[in-house]
This record gives sequence, structure tokens and C-alpha cells, in this order.
Amino acid sequence: MSLQWNFVAGFLYAEIICCLLLCIPFISSKRWHYFFSSRLFALFVSYGNMAFMITISILVLLFADAVREVRKYSLPDPQQVNLSNNPNAQDHILMLLFRAQRNLYISGFALFLFLVLRRLILLISGTAKLEAQSEAAIRQAQSATRTAESLMDRDDDSKEDSEVVKEMKTEVEKMKQKLVEARQETKAAQADVEAMKSQAESTNKEYDRLMSELEKLQKQAAEGSVKKDE
Repeated sequence: MSLQWNFVAGFLYAEIICCLLLCIPFISSKRWHYFFSSRLFALFVSYGNMAFMITISILVLLFADAVREVRKYSLPDPQQVNLSNNPNAQDHILMLLFRAQRNLYISGFALFLFLVLRRLILLISGTAKLEAQSEAAIRQAQSATRTAESLMDRDDDSKEDSEVVKEMKTEVEKMKQKLVEARQETKAAQADVEAMKSQAESTNKEYDRLMSELEKLQKQAAEGSVKKDE
């Protein structure tokens, strides 16, 4: 492969590694959110944002060029091409078509995994925030419950204490409602994260399958070219 396609392949492999790291089950969303919120990551984003956007623009251009190459070498019908002057022309066209398809797969998967990575990071950060809010709501509800119970255990039946108890009961009910809503949002966010992880894993498997098929086709084309040369 040429230099630019080696770069695209390296970028794709880096994206696959990042997807696999984000899909590791024993690393919690809190740890990822802590890393994404760290100064080091913010510094990396601030300095690398422009370079990253340039890289994505280059990937889009290379993807468009790969599509053009595939269409270019897919247009002629091998059965209608006159091979009397050059018997190896068909093998040469097929080889160029295989390379164009390989470049199309590499650049296409690189762009797709970029979207998957971005969505995964957003979902993981959102899940971590919801978990933090849920824990805070639980602690607040528990504190309000303890306070209400301590007030209810008192024997003082004064009007002031009665009003305080009513206010605390109302606060407890509000906290319970917030807790239920936070748990529901957390479950929904976790379901989205699991769906994106499953989609990323299936994408990696499909890429490996396509690359293995491409290697088989390249070997067959190379063997055909060697036989005709003999």
C-alpha cells in the first residue's frame, strides 16, 4: 500500500483498539468519565482538535477517491474487452479493482468507527453523569428520611414540629420521585451503551471477514497472472 493508505490503515487500527478498550466490561463508566474530564484529555482535545478535523477531512477525500476508483475499474465488462494485444490486461484491471475495493473498505470503516467512537464516548459520559446524579439523589433521600424519622419519633406535638415533619415528608416524596426518574434514565443510557458496544463488535467482525475475502481474491488474481505469464 502507498503511504497515505498505510496512514488510513493505521488510523483504522487505532480506532479498533479504542473501541475494544471502551467495550471492556470491568472498566466502569465513572472511570472513563473521570478520564474524559481530566486536564490531560482536555489538553489533548484542545491541541489535537484541528489536526483531528484535518484527518477526518482527508479520510472523506480518500473515501471519495476510493469510490471513484471502484466505479472506474468496474465499468468495463471483462468479456467485452479485446485482449488480443495484451492478454494480461484483464488480470491487471482486476488487480486494480481489488486494490480500489480494499481502499474503499479501509476508509469506509475508518469513517464509520469514528462515528461509533464519538457516540460511545457521549453515551459513557452521559451514563456516568446519570449514575452520579442517582447516587446523590439516593444520599439526599436517605438523609431526608433519617431527619423525618427522627422528627417523627419525637413526642413534641407542637404545631411548629408538625409543620416541619410535613415539609420533610413532602421533601422525601420528591426525592423518591427524582430517584425513580434517575434510575430509569440510567437504565436507558446503559441500554444505549450496550447496543453501541454490540454494534462496534459486529462491525469489527465484518471488517475482518471482508479483509480475509479480499486477501483470497488477491491471491487468486496473483495466481492467475502467474499462470498466464508462464
